[in-house]
Amino acid sequence: MKSYLSLVPISAKVRKRQNRMTILCVIISIFLVTAIFSVADMMIRTQSDRMTGKNGSWHIELDGISQETALKIAERDDVVSIGAVTIFNPDGELPYRMDGKRVVLYGIDESYLTMNSTGAAEGRFPQGMGEIMLSSNAARVLQVAVGDTVTLRTPSGDWDFTVSGLGGVEESYYSGQYSLMDAYLPRTAFAALMEQNNVHNLQTSYYVQFTSASKAAKAIPELTAQHNLPENAVSENTGVMAIAGQSDSSAAKNVYSLAAVLFVLVLLAGVLMISGSMNSNLAQRIQFFGMMRCIGMSKSQIIRFVRLEALNWCKTAVPVGVLLGTLASWSICAALHYGIGGEFSTTPVFQISPVGLVSGIVVGIVTVLLAAESPARRAARVSPVAAVSGTGENLSASRHASNYSFGKIELSLGAHHAIAGKKNLFLMTSSFALSIVLVLCFSVLLKFAGLLLPGQAPWQPDILLNGYGNEQVLSRSMAEQLRAIPGVGYVWGATGLTNTPASSPQKEVEHVVLGSYDDFMMEKSRDLVVAGRMADQAASSNEVMTIYNKNNPLKVGDTVYISGRDLTIVGAFSEGMFPDDVTVICPQALFDRLVGAQNYNMIGVLLNDSATEQTVMQIAHLATDEIIVSDVRERNSQEAATYLASRIVVYGFLAIIGLISLFNIVNSISMSVSARTKQYGVMRAIGMDGSQLTRMVAAEAFTYAVSGLIVGCIAGLLLSRMLYARLITRYFGMTWHLPGMTLCLIILFVFAAAALAVHAPAKRIRNMAITETINEL
Repeated sequence: MKSYLSLVPISAKVRKRQNRMTILCVIISIFLVTAIFSVADMMIRTQSDRMTGKNGSWHIELDGISQETALKIAERDDVVSIGAVTIFNPDGELPYRMDGKRVVLYGIDESYLTMNSTGAAEGRFPQGMGEIMLSSNAARVLQVAVGDTVTLRTPSGDWDFTVSGLGGVEESYYSGQYSLMDAYLPRTAFAALMEQNNVHNLQTSYYVQFTSASKAAKAIPELTAQHNLPENAVSENTGVMAIAGQSDSSAAKNVYSLAAVLFVLVLLAGVLMISGSMNSNLAQRIQFFGMMRCIGMSKSQIIRFVRLEALNWCKTAVPVGVLLGTLASWSICAALHYGIGGEFSTTPVFQISPVGLVSGIVVGIVTVLLAAESPARRAARVSPVAAVSGTGENLSASRHASNYSFGKIELSLGAHHAIAGKKNLFLMTSSFALSIVLVLCFSVLLKFAGLLLPGQAPWQPDILLNGYGNEQVLSRSMAEQLRAIPGVGYVWGATGLTNTPASSPQKEVEHVVLGSYDDFMMEKSRDLVVAGRMADQAASSNEVMTIYNKNNPLKVGDTVYISGRDLTIVGAFSEGMFPDDVTVICPQALFDRLVGAQNYNMIGVLLNDSATEQTVMQIAHLATDEIIVSDVRERNSQEAATYLASRIVVYGFLAIIGLISLFNIVNSISMSVSARTKQYGVMRAIGMDGSQLTRMVAAEAFTYAVSGLIVGCIAGLLLSRMLYARLITRYFGMTWHLPGMTLCLIILFVFAAAALAVHAPAKRIRNMAITETINEL
């Protein structure tokens, strides 16, 4: 033996069974890191492709520069391509029509098209004065194909164009619209059309694609200074830049901060688990380290011994943890790819993530070293006297008998075992508290995600009809006409009267949006009531609802004076129509009494299972110059998929953390029992029976559980309330309430974990002979 460190592999063989649980802790920690970072890597790849497809591959947009300046920028070595676009009639308000449909005209070059899409999906880019490109949605609505002729009606006369290709740059925006079309002209034809119609001073935007996002981020201040650009002349492609970690936007920085916090939490969970296991492992080996001190091992050598022993466990734990983490990431990615689909249909499956592998290995080893630091120093403090005296515990010294008033002696002893080991108590309490904090905080994030996705509303339509400019042009008879169409399940109508004079003795209110919900919408909105109750829909009732948002001062219990009547706000919805205004929602009967029968601003159509494309086209034929018809099924599907994916990720992460906490307490209680085997043998020898031993172990476990609950609930509720105020109250106006159901589930989980932790070690002690427990080393 050349050095004391040569004892590490020998000790590992001798204590193979005892080290098994600690190695398992290391495996789980590496598994957790590998799985999370592998999934994150695949999500970044997915979102990168999605952002490029949705937002384009360009990095920055330059406004208000000359063509000469654009040409100079194009000559830079770090610039791949630069494209130009001029957009005319973006809202469709001007009298430019194609088959009676409002048209948004784009004057573009082929570089712009390539940077913002894959090019023409069918046909080719228009060349010359007589060609035009339409989006696929426009071609479907206009029922034209490549080679057909379309007529653009303008104030100066009609222009005939041949459709050279189908494609577009904002397919997601125009998809499903039957009233607003997008058409693309080469820049020369576009300029001639504008000149013919005396349209001047249109702003041209230049989109620049660099060799990389980092080059783009570096070039922004250079271009601003070199060409004296105004502050608002440069804007970045936030999606593409943020995915590459180069975005300067505050929203992207918040995401980076959240990722950093997640990384710290993962690292902390691993450190607590491994350190707790090593701390319990060390309690069984006080005599061993004391004996090593007796034969000449120094404190620094003991510290190196414990560190090397921890690294030695990594030889087994790292490959196993990385393999299990990779398999878990494959399972999650497969569930997103095949189970959810939509925007996740391009998620890579069965691909190795170098980021996940390296993170698992490096973070795993770092976690082990951090976790080993405290036990190593504790081992170094062991006195040589410990080996001679046979002291196998490292509990705090007591000058008098412990006096814990927990009733029976075994309960007091169990609580004393938990409280006396300060380090172990801290680690166990922290492990439980971390899990509780994460559950409470992530429940807020899930609620925030749901509020951000209006497609999750119970009355969300499949097809939406709006009056252009939100005008009231949708008659109530139109709703009845829609209900008669085969394939239509439900139809609802809503009216919103803006700037309705109002007053309130409780709040300073001069105008409100007075909205009406028909019977279907009122019924479907019951689950959205977050304060008070649902308004009475009787014709004689004066009860109304409001919608929580940051701009709305009205609360439940306030009265509002509108159209000569005092209306009482009896409830508040979490979301609804006109959500960003001071809104008062009336049942249809009350609304009609206040202002008389009115046309609708919008009508929502929910299709049933028998709906076909013919059903949709029959509804689409109702589109006119005043009525906008939009098919929002694809958007609803994407939002539902996004919300489901967020739930899978969040709940999956919480499940992993919960399982780690469960495993940690089971492991710690088991190793704590093993460390006190001689004590339990002595207790059995002097008359303590098996049931008393079980209660003593249970008292220790539940002491950890209760301390974790107290710390975790206090810290978790404070953080949960802070997150709620910053994310939900700030943007949606909803107030925080004590999450009673979540707390009940947390308490149930913690006590169940403690009860489960007691079973195996108590059974092992009961089944051991008294002589065996006394002689256990």
